[in-house]
Amino acid sequence: MHLRNLIPAFPLAVAAAFALSGALSGTAQAAGTVAGTNINNTATVNYSVGGATQTPVTSNTATFVVDRKVNLSVTEVGGATTTISYGSTNQVTTFQVTNLTNATQDFRLVASQQLSLALTLLGLTDNMDMSNVRVFVDANNNGTYEAATDTATYIDELAPDTSKTVFIVADAPASGAANGTAGVGLTAISAAGGTAGTLGSDLVATVGADNPATVDIVFADATAGPLDAAYDGKQSALDAYAVASTTVTFAKTATIISDPVNLTTTPKAIPGATVEYCLRVSNTGLNAATGLTITDAIPANTTYVANSLYVGGSVVSTLCLADGTHYNDTGAAGSGATMGGTADGTNVTAYIPTLAAGVTTTARFRVTLN
Repeated sequence: MHLRNLIPAFPLAVAAAFALSGALSGTAQAAGTVAGTNINNTATVNYSVGGATQTPVTSNTATFVVDRKVNLSVTEVGGATTTISYGSTNQVTTFQVTNLTNATQDFRLVASQQLSLALTLLGLTDNMDMSNVRVFVDANNNGTYEAATDTATYIDELAPDTSKTVFIVADAPASGAANGTAGVGLTAISAAGGTAGTLGSDLVATVGADNPATVDIVFADATAGPLDAAYDGKQSALDAYAVASTTVTFAKTATIISDPVNLTTTPKAIPGATVEYCLRVSNTGLNAATGLTITDAIPANTTYVANSLYVGGSVVSTLCLADGTHYNDTGAAGSGATMGGTADGTNVTAYIPTLAAGVTTTARFRVTLN
């Protein structure tokens, strides 16, 4: 998931796998009756003696306390990697933690890296690590990481059937593979609630027979997440940082279009001949390249043919086709935000705002051989 406006496409299969990693992090169920609730019950027996109705007899009150059914879910938010560049800092991946326990809970939060095996399940290759990895909780519930606001490192007093957004924040390495990917995972660990502003201790499942007078703890997270086991009071999900880099190749050909003697039939490079230059730019990487500017100096001993510039053409094999958009010599194009081209007799400049991965496009112009 800089070069920052070189955004990688996120394969549908991988997006589905991220969704699956969230789905595997716990089944969303209503928390139910709050733990610690006293369930009281009495019974009454009515009877008669010799046809005379007697005073009903009431039993003692049977009492038990509702135990804590611990469950939670952790899901990755967005279904895509976070796109970064080498050397960038405070890069964010986003998760959601939901309390499915029938009690208010704290949650201890742990970030993980070096997830090669887990990421393989998502179709990604983990070939780099982030640094300065931190976890923060969304304080104002706006879904956006704000360094001055989102400073809590654990979830405090989360009510049943409510959620909190959690951010993993990390710095990218200074350099690395052309298409580096760093997998990260978030694990939420159920902890005791009840004291605001303090992270409770990790919950421990009750062993042995039920004690009707106390709140026993039962781990109900039946499905393991990618970084945790079933029935352990934890859930996890994966996300990834992806370096947005790509590879652009560039080639130029010269084709004799006509000459004063042979015209267009087997023309030769003699004085007066018209030559077409075709500049082919190809994106052979995995991500889009943006803001391309092609500059070509008019060769010595030639004269630019006025208004002969075409940009955005196509190729068959290495053959430049006679297409593209025609631009006159003063055609405005800015700095690459929109496609365009200009020529001043000395240089020809073409602007291509976006070149998708796997695409080749062209800029063409003509000169006359002096």
